[in-house]
Amino acid sequence: MNMTPKPLSEWADQQGIPRRTAYNWANQGKLPVPFRRTLTGRIVVLDDDESTIDAHPFVAAYAEMLGGPGRHAIDNRADWLHHSPILEAWGVSLYDAVVADLRPLVLQLAIPAAVSRTKADVPARLSDWLNRIELTAWLHDTGFADVAALVAQLPEITGPDDFFDAWLTLPRQFDRHGQVMELTTATAKARGADWEAGAGAAAGLAEMGVGALESIPIAGRRESLRFALASLAHPDGDVNGRHALPLPDQSELWGLRGVYGDAAWPIGRPEAYRTAVTACHLAGWDPDAAPPPDSHRLYEIGYPATQRAARVAIAPYVHRALLREIDAFRRIALGLPFIPDHP
Repeated sequence: MNMTPKPLSEWADQQGIPRRTAYNWANQGKLPVPFRRTLTGRIVVLDDDESTIDAHPFVAAYAEMLGGPGRHAIDNRADWLHHSPILEAWGVSLYDAVVADLRPLVLQLAIPAAVSRTKADVPARLSDWLNRIELTAWLHDTGFADVAALVAQLPEITGPDDFFDAWLTLPRQFDRHGQVMELTTATAKARGADWEAGAGAAAGLAEMGVGALESIPIAGRRESLRFALASLAHPDGDVNGRHALPLPDQSELWGLRGVYGDAAWPIGRPEAYRTAVTACHLAGWDPDAAPPPDSHRLYEIGYPATQRAARVAIAPYVHRALLREIDAFRRIALGLPFIPDHP
C-alpha cells in the first residue's frame, strides 16, 4: 500500500530518536531508511513503495508543490485549482530535453508553476513566446538580425482570435512568412553557408552530417513539446472549426519548426564541411570530386564526424535557447512580463 512520506521529525519521534540526531544522520548519509529532500529542502522518509514512484520527475515535483509528496498527490493533481496541464507538459518536455546538469534547474520550475494564481493566460502567453518572443531571440542570436526584426513585428497573441491573426505560418501572415523565408535564404548565402547539393564529395558528406540538426532540442523544434501542445490545443474539440485554446496544434508547430531550423543549418554547415574535407583527405578521396560509392570507408569515418561537428557548432546556441526557455517558463507561470532582449 502506498503511504504519504513522513517528515523526518515525525519519523524520529516515532522511533524515539532525537530529531537533531536524525537530521545529522540524513546529512551524513547514515539514515537507516530511504529518504529524500523536497524542492523546499524538507527531508521526508519514504516507505518501499514510495521510493519507487514511477511518475516523471517533473510531474512528481509539481504535484509535491501543489499538494504534498506522494502517490496520492500525483494521482489527484488534476483536481487542484492552480494545476496547469500545459505547464506540466511543458516542464516534462523541457526536463527531458536539457542535459543532466540543467535538470535541477528545470525541477525548480515546479515552484513558480504551483503559485496560487489563475493560469488562464498560460496558453496565449506560451503561444506568443514560441511564435514571436523566442523566435526573435533565436534568429538574432544565430546571426539573422534582419529576419528577427520582421518576426518581432508580429502582433502579440493574447487569445484565440489573436492566435489566428499572429501565428507566422497561418494564412493571415502569409506575406510576412514569405519575407522571412526569402531573407533567411539570402542571409545564409551571403554568409557563405550554403552550397549546391552534390557539388562534391565533401559538400555531400557535410550535408549528410548537418542532418543531425533535425533533432536539436530547442522548443521550436522539439517533438515532445509539439505532440504535448497538440494534444492540449483542442481539449473540448474544435469550436466552429477554431481552437478551443490559443495553442498551436501539430501542423502549426510543424510549420514554425522550419523557420527555427533555417537559422540553424548555416551554423552547422561550415563546421561540417571543414570536417568533411579532413575526412576526405584521410580516406584518400578528392573533396571536390564526385562522391564515392556507398561502400567507401569515407562514409564510415566521415558521417559520424560531420554529425558531431554540426552538433558542436550549434551547441552554444541551443544552450542559450534552453536557458531562455527556463526563464520564459518562470515568467509565464508567475504572470510576469517578458523583458527586452531577454525573453
